[in-house]
Amino acid sequence: MPAPSKRDKQSAKRFEQKRGERTNLRTVSKNFYKALDAGDLEKAREVRNRAQKTFDSAASRGIIHANKASRKVSRFDQALAKASAAE
Repeated sequence: MPAPSKRDKQSAKRFEQKRGERTNLRTVSKNFYKALDAGDLEKAREVRNRAQKTFDSAASRGIIHANKASRKVSRFDQALAKASAAE
């Protein structure tokens, strides 16, 4: 089996560097939807604000694409508005 190329090594290294941040993004998303499902709109708003900051930060550092960050935050807003209207 041939030795890994420099590109393979760089890709593996970047994957490991970004793994924790991507995990954090998924955790923030789950926390938002858990708060929303529990009916705690105040906590959902707080988590949504933290999520926006986290997603925007990740997008600016190249962890995720900027459009993906924008789409996720927009969906948080839509879910929050729907839950607020239902109350």
